[in-house]
Amino acid sequence: MDEMSQIVSEIDIESRRLRIINAVVASVDQPPGSQVGPRLQRHVQMLLIHSGSMKVVIDERPPYEVHAGHMCILLPGHREEISFPHKMTRQTLLRGDFLGLTAGMAEWLESVPPVRKLSSALTYLAREALTSEQTRLTAQGALVDALSTALLWRFIAELENSPAALPEPIEAARLFIHQLLSEELTLSAIASAANVTPAYLVRLFREHMGTTPIHYLWERRVTHGIVLLTSTGLPIGTVAAMSGFKTSFHFARKVKESTGMAPSELRRSNWGELSAHSSSDANRRI
Repeated sequence: MDEMSQIVSEIDIESRRLRIINAVVASVDQPPGSQVGPRLQRHVQMLLIHSGSMKVVIDERPPYEVHAGHMCILLPGHREEISFPHKMTRQTLLRGDFLGLTAGMAEWLESVPPVRKLSSALTYLAREALTSEQTRLTAQGALVDALSTALLWRFIAELENSPAALPEPIEAARLFIHQLLSEELTLSAIASAANVTPAYLVRLFREHMGTTPIHYLWERRVTHGIVLLTSTGLPIGTVAAMSGFKTSFHFARKVKESTGMAPSELRRSNWGELSAHSSSDANRRI
C-alpha cells in the first residue's frame, strides 16, 4: 500500500465528518480565449469538463490542463489563474465551503492529483445537483450541499480504490449514457464512445454488471423519469421527453413495469401521502 492510500484508509471519525456547505452549482460555457483570475480561491470548487479544455495555474506551480471527460478540484487558499485557450468549454461547476476539514484531510487533499477522469458516478452526482438547482428542489440548499459533499467523497473514494474500478470501456459507456440520457442512443453509438465493438461491450457489461448496455440505458431513463415525476410538477410528456422516451405511452408502460403504477398514479401517491398528513395535522389543530 502506498503512502497516499494509507492516509485515506486511516481517516478518523473527525475526518469523516467533512462536508460542503453553502454549495452552488451551475452549468457554465466558457468561450475560447476567456480567462478567470488571477484570483485568490476562497472556496472549494469542483469542475467537471464536458467539452473543450482549460489550463490551470496554481500559485507558482507548473500549469496543467483539464480536458473533456475529466474533473478538477480547486482548494481554498491558493492563487489561481484559469484560461480556456482552444474552443468553447462546457462545464458543470460546484462551489462551496468546507465544514469539518481536519489538518490531516487538508494535507491529503493538497497532496493528491487535482484531476481525475470522470466516472459515471461523478457525472451522475453532479447532474443530480444541477437538476436540483434548476428545478429548485434544493431543500433551502441542503440537498445541493449533500450532493456536493457526496461528489467530494466519491472523488476521494475513487482515488483510494482506483485499482478496483470498473473496466474503462464500461465507465466510458456509462458516462456517455448519463450525459446523453435524453438523446436517441444505439448500442453502436455507445460502443463507439467506449472505443470497443458492440459485442465486446455487451460481454463486459454482462460480466461486471450483470446486464447489457441497452438495459442499463433504459433503467437509467426510468429512474431519472421517476425522480422528475415525483419531485417536480413538470407535465408527464415533458418528463418522458427529458428522460429519453419518444412517447408518453412508452414512458408510462416502463414506469408501470418498474413501480406497478401509472405515472399519474405514482405522482398522486407521492403527493397524496403528503396531502393526507397535512389534512390530518389541520384536523388536529381545529
